[in-house]
Amino acid sequence: MEGVQRLVARRVEKMLDALAAQVARGRAGEDVPTFTLTLHLAQGVRLSGVLLDYLPREAILLASAKEGLLSRSESVTYVEFTSVIAVTVESPAVLNQVPFLLRPALNREDLLRHADRLAHGITEQFWPGEQKLGGKPLSFEVDWVELDTEPGRRALEDAMNAVAHALRLIGKEPNGRDTLRRIARVAFARGRNTVASFEGDTGKVSVDPSAPVPPAQALRKGLAAGL
Repeated sequence: MEGVQRLVARRVEKMLDALAAQVARGRAGEDVPTFTLTLHLAQGVRLSGVLLDYLPREAILLASAKEGLLSRSESVTYVEFTSVIAVTVESPAVLNQVPFLLRPALNREDLLRHADRLAHGITEQFWPGEQKLGGKPLSFEVDWVELDTEPGRRALEDAMNAVAHALRLIGKEPNGRDTLRRIARVAFARGRNTVASFEGDTGKVSVDPSAPVPPAQALRKGLAAGL
């Protein structure tokens, strides 16, 4: 799922509009990704190729690239838009370069609320009623230095979600609840890499906005290493 969590659903024609706008920028000399699509037609036929052009709600032009080069295309295919019922995008991470297809980045207040929900959800999952009985719930805390930017907030949201998953994995292991109880808080801060560690009673997570967030299993190992 890496690289696709931020995508939002769009109508096929609107999605093609957005991709075609990128292709047009490429024709004008800008550095844009190549979009390789598979069109699923109502007749059960599938057609694959690189998107060359799109006439809204009328026609799609695909090219079959030879040796990865469009200039050596062996063929082009003209497709009636009305026959298309679905579109598959190869290497969907390229869609992260199309703003129209992405969820807006959460602002600082949204992220703080999201952090509270995640931490509260973990507490309630493993120790229901802990806070009502006077116990101290798990907390997520953020050092905002160099993270309060759109890339930083996106990376922070991804890191929070992955860490929450990692903590749930720890909690489900043998004696996991007792292990997890030793983590009083998780502190997120800007770092050179996105990694997790444990020190004292704190899980420490460094966040690198320029790199993908590691899988939850990798973060689990980092958090559990000091437990």
